[in-house]
Amino acid sequence: MTYSIDAPRERPAFARSLPSWPTARPLRAWQQSAAAAVFSHSGDAFLASATPAAGKTTFGLHVAHRMLSEGRVARVAVVAPTTHICRQWAADAARYGIALEPNRPNAAGPEPRDRHGVAVTYATVAAGAGVHRRRCAEKPTLLIADEPHHMGDEASWGVSTVTAFAKARFRLLLSGTPFRSDNSPIPWVTYDDEGISRADYGYGYTDALLDGVCRPVTFHTYGGDMEWVSDGKVRRADFGVVLPAVEAARRLRTALDPAGDWIGHVLRDAHETLMGLRGGAHPDAGALVVASDKEHASKLADRLARVAGERPDVVTSDEADASARIARFASGSAPWLVSVLMVSEGVDVPRLRVGVYATTARTELFFRQVIGRFIRRTPAPKEQMSHVFLPSDPRLKVLATQIEEERNHALDLGPAGPEEPVERAERAEPGEGFAALWSSARRDDDVLQTTQPGDALQLFADPAPSPALAAFTTTAAGAPAEPESAFERR
Repeated sequence: MTYSIDAPRERPAFARSLPSWPTARPLRAWQQSAAAAVFSHSGDAFLASATPAAGKTTFGLHVAHRMLSEGRVARVAVVAPTTHICRQWAADAARYGIALEPNRPNAAGPEPRDRHGVAVTYATVAAGAGVHRRRCAEKPTLLIADEPHHMGDEASWGVSTVTAFAKARFRLLLSGTPFRSDNSPIPWVTYDDEGISRADYGYGYTDALLDGVCRPVTFHTYGGDMEWVSDGKVRRADFGVVLPAVEAARRLRTALDPAGDWIGHVLRDAHETLMGLRGGAHPDAGALVVASDKEHASKLADRLARVAGERPDVVTSDEADASARIARFASGSAPWLVSVLMVSEGVDVPRLRVGVYATTARTELFFRQVIGRFIRRTPAPKEQMSHVFLPSDPRLKVLATQIEEERNHALDLGPAGPEEPVERAERAEPGEGFAALWSSARRDDDVLQTTQPGDALQLFADPAPSPALAAFTTTAAGAPAEPESAFERR
């Protein structure tokens, strides 16, 4: 049996208690357009693809708010990749009067009557699909699947989610990155002839740059010489040498070795760039190092301490207080954070302006998720170029070039202004016979240098941020913080 968004039903008492959508948080143009597309959609599933930092969460919550208010559904179930993102959904929902219980255990029993629903991980659903299926049967439910490609990472996750939400009234899928069908097609998604997901509504990075919603990014790529032991043989190559896949992965690991000169050189240049931003119009600008694993992250933090004068915090996904530590960094002014996976998808730290891509992950999905952390705008300053430092690994340069081309396309399309006097991590295993020996770094002369900070681009917003922009950005330093939501007080 299938469902669609038909005419509103008699609203339950709880729905009538939902406050109106706050006038202080108006929708962006693309969110209004996408919402109209949802409510005119004839099917029971809708895939909205929007670039990271465009406001997918707000869009999804607006759809949920309207469906609850009009009695189209009586419950909302958000399914997300991590517990941190579930908490983030619940906190954002509370701003609009929607009470979601984050990370509610499957064994917790019936949901309290004063909740509009839950925000749980794909893993939680997989561990108790029957529980969520019964809850869908009890109340007309809107499913919001955040980053639905996770339903394809493990076949069991896709099967369990379909089982759990087969009776959902409507399914809203929100994605920030393109994904392929490969061997695990994602439920409720259609694909083109090349196996690329086909969105019912799309809002890309180029669109966001033109609208002044996102920052442009400048990529700083670094070559150099690397020497390593591979199966008993000493090998040496820079990134311009074509190598078999296994040796290319070992070359990359050698560059990222915390004890090597390559990473030290890059960290120094990245820190210098950050200090320039903090000494100018963005005094609380932050920077992020994305590491390969927990041990790698800890060693990189030690190396960065020698560069920056203080050891940065390290956040990994297996720490109970990871969400709280990310929140402290986001609202604080510390210069650096080192992370493994936690700050790659769905995590909002708008003050991030500098990044060091120090992980061996080379999938398009993961790369775009990481870059998405650096393109969210803050209300000020006006000119907000972000900077990402990465190895000149051929695959990474291709991925960076694709994003650069999108940015350049936006520059070409921008209106002329008056004349005046920018996946799951794929890890390369070194094997038994691998050891990094030494490395050196040099910045590429032909790096993607199309625009530099301070250039007069038509991408930037007006000097005074518009109310709509300010409404959808993290509270600026010194501004009053959002009140605690009900689940945070609990």
